[in-house]
Amino acid sequence: MRELIDLLDITVEPLGEVRKRSGVACKVTEWHERTGTPVPAAVFESEWDAVEELVGDFFGYRPFVRGAVDLRTQLNGILHRLRTGCLWDELPERYGPWAAVKDRQNAWFRRGFWPTLMLRLNRLGGGTPVRRELRVPPLQVSRRGLGAG
Repeated sequence: MRELIDLLDITVEPLGEVRKRSGVACKVTEWHERTGTPVPAAVFESEWDAVEELVGDFFGYRPFVRGAVDLRTQLNGILHRLRTGCLWDELPERYGPWAAVKDRQNAWFRRGFWPTLMLRLNRLGGGTPVRRELRVPPLQVSRRGLGAG
């Protein structure tokens, strides 16, 4: 790599750090990449009744309790992470404890509900490709010396 940079007569300087994800790859992110399924926009209150009904129909009961963080907020946290590529522990606090949001995502995916939910939500349009966290920090590339030759 150094020889190539010297040959091009450039300087490459990292502009920050990128945290490396630890643990196992996210199966939901991989599913979105593999299937090309877009990540829907946030679910608004006006759309929630239909989603809540879908959850009840799929599971045969209501597998959630209204508590400190409601299910719609958790779902929006999952969608936010998939759209932005942030790491779980970087999920904004407004979505509730990141570990609970992650558990919800994984449970729905494991049970086969995630594809059903994505199909319903993507009917509304506005989806974007899934985004992974950066693996390389932002770089500044500049020429070394204009007069050198």
